[in-house]
Amino acid sequence: MAATLGAAAVLLGACTSMPVTSMVKLARTDFATIDPAVLRVAVRLPAGVRPRPGSVTLKLTVTVGAAAPVVSAFVLADLADPAELASLRGEVTKGAAVWAYRLEPADVARVTALRSELMARKGRGERGSLSLGVGAEACRTAAAPERVLLTTYLKTEAGGDFFPLVRDVDLRDVPGAGELPSCG
Repeated sequence: MAATLGAAAVLLGACTSMPVTSMVKLARTDFATIDPAVLRVAVRLPAGVRPRPGSVTLKLTVTVGAAAPVVSAFVLADLADPAELASLRGEVTKGAAVWAYRLEPADVARVTALRSELMARKGRGERGSLSLGVGAEACRTAAAPERVLLTTYLKTEAGGDFFPLVRDVDLRDVPGAGELPSCG
């Protein structure tokens, strides 16, 4: 079983690892004004561990009234422009690496449609909530380090900086994470 990395931005369990400044930033973020084309996710892992290709996801969970939550998951694509990582330069250390991702153009359209639907419902007076989660499966390229510290980041504005969602969560302490399989 592959180890799962996760960071739901609104889960109380994550709040203990989420910096207070990030909580404030998320509280001030308005999904109605975010351009999904500029939304970025980044993951920092120790040397010898990396996200499995095609496993990094963005999950949006919408709850309206008493209806069951609707979950939309999007597989993220590698971020091609290293210049976008400038605000994470200080996060890359000798013992860690950072990977960054974006929505595919087709998924940008899906997120935009989802947002339009939510705004229409809000316009009709329906109340609800939206939660955002970042997930990935990890694998090891070498022997796994004793501590596998995960940090995830989010960027919501063009020209803005990445900010941490959770910082230094040890995957070995995450229930159900399992062992890290080889990337080979």
